[in-house]
Amino acid sequence: MWRLSLLVACLSAGLLSVAAATTSSASVPPVPSTVGVKPRTQCKCLPGDPCYPSAKDWQAFSSKLSQPLIANQRPLGAVCYPSSGSKFSATQCVQFTAEINNPIFRSGLPNALQYETFEVLFNSSGVVVSECPFDNGVVNATGALCGQGRIPPNAVNVTTVQDIQEAVKFASKNNVKLVVRNKGHELLGRSGGVGALEVFTHNLNNLTFFNNFVPEGAPRNTPGEFAVTLGAGVSWSTAYSQTHAHNRSIPGGMAPFGTVGAAGGWLLGGGHSPLSRYFGYALNKKPGVDNVLQFKVVLPNGTFATVNKYRDPDLFWALRGGGGPSFGIVVESTVRTHPDLPYTGFFFVAQAANKDAYTNLLEVWNRYHNDLNDAGWAGIWPFTGNLLAFTLLNQGVPPFNPNGKPLMDKFLADANALANVTISSQEYVNYTSFLEFDMDVLVTGTHGFNFTQTAPGAPNNVISSWLLPKNITAASRARDMAELFASISGGNGFMVGGGPAATNNPADVSLAPAFRNIVTDLVLLPTGPGLPPVTIDSIDQLRRDVNKISQSFKQLAPPPFGGQYLNEPDFYEEDWQEAYWGPNYPRLLRIKKRIDPNDLLIVNKGVNSEAWDTEVICKTI
Repeated sequence: MWRLSLLVACLSAGLLSVAAATTSSASVPPVPSTVGVKPRTQCKCLPGDPCYPSAKDWQAFSSKLSQPLIANQRPLGAVCYPSSGSKFSATQCVQFTAEINNPIFRSGLPNALQYETFEVLFNSSGVVVSECPFDNGVVNATGALCGQGRIPPNAVNVTTVQDIQEAVKFASKNNVKLVVRNKGHELLGRSGGVGALEVFTHNLNNLTFFNNFVPEGAPRNTPGEFAVTLGAGVSWSTAYSQTHAHNRSIPGGMAPFGTVGAAGGWLLGGGHSPLSRYFGYALNKKPGVDNVLQFKVVLPNGTFATVNKYRDPDLFWALRGGGGPSFGIVVESTVRTHPDLPYTGFFFVAQAANKDAYTNLLEVWNRYHNDLNDAGWAGIWPFTGNLLAFTLLNQGVPPFNPNGKPLMDKFLADANALANVTISSQEYVNYTSFLEFDMDVLVTGTHGFNFTQTAPGAPNNVISSWLLPKNITAASRARDMAELFASISGGNGFMVGGGPAATNNPADVSLAPAFRNIVTDLVLLPTGPGLPPVTIDSIDQLRRDVNKISQSFKQLAPPPFGGQYLNEPDFYEEDWQEAYWGPNYPRLLRIKKRIDPNDLLIVNKGVNSEAWDTEVICKTI
């Protein structure tokens, strides 16, 4: 039976050095010597450690689950390595490689993440320690080994609440790292982990619709609301289509092919949407009223709890923006639904001939940016390689806001007057529902910038982000911001602020107060379409490069007026507590210590993770 052999060094830099082996029948490279190993009471138990559960322990654990434990799990690429023993399959090597860029395929597997970047284990110097790359469907017959990387060696295929409870109890009793994954679209790799036990909630796909939902524990005569309960494994593509079938809509994320989970980490991290402009963030609609009405979670002590504003309101506050799975493993979330309204889409794609023309184009856009948002527009505006594109929408056909189309037409007139700028798309499209818009943009890629070409899959990924307050994107700063945007490799602006999202009371949820001040959440992209391909060996340098770029925006808009969306994290952001949560962090920390005193559900750059290394294996202080 395959056995991962690891030694951990909790280095002063806060990172670990790990060596991985493959099947027991394979020749195993020598494990590098390590120094500074801390007592096991300050580290999680890893395969090969004396404290790690025995095969008998794992078998006993498996017998308590609704589905057999996925034991000795190997990375997806193991099928291409003869040294992987029984996991090797030349046929599957070819088949899997054909699907390697398919986010739907990858999101449904417990042994793959949507970005290969986070399957790879790096040391504190950014050097690859363990990986298992595909090689274009070619069987690797050179004797090379498939390293385990950050793919958990054991996984629980969750179908019941008891499955999660048993996993929590087992990990707690045996001091094993626990990670939670529903789809794998996690931009700091927190759904993978060295030597971890994985809680795979992908198959919790229940949806229940209500015309008069009332949270448990609510006072008598509390009015009911339209809502939907989403299991932890429900994707946004399913949530949108099923909600539309009930003549309702729901503010949700936008990812190619809808592979992001609707009820888990996206929601716990705050969850912005193009519909935030009309209905608020996933967490809020208006002061004192939440789009999230109730969570059902398994707490770090194994208790199955219903959490809402009547039952443990402190924990309810923390769950709404405090990040997943820091305060509990979500089984299901109940979220308010809204009328299924028509939308006007607007698509724009322009290519500048040179940097001067590109800067002028960006200046025109920035001059109209805030006013267009006030006129009801929301959506996405990627820019890279002298290209600027919009995929925007406005509620109503024609837009309910009377300034919506006239103001956009003024922008178009100014953009068309620019020299050395070629506009290949500038069109309005009418949609009967948000689902129709989402399908057009993120599934078929019919109009404007083709986001389906940026679908998360095998390509390596590096990002950072910064929340830009309205005063920073004001028309008076248009030239300065245009020059700054033109000076960087590229970005993706998410125009998700304004409207109800800006009028909420920041104290109602743990989400960073900066979200109330912004029009755009700017994602910084050193990788992507039109940019040089990224190799694993270049990841660390790119992470450092994009961190430097984000600092320039941070200086313009420091917290609490600016900040960072914790679902779009910067790997090297040092002041993440302030960037993610601002003044809310001390309260979050108190709740975390109450709910998880033994640090079971700690994640990199999550609440109370300061004492742990980046892999959350050893305490460093």
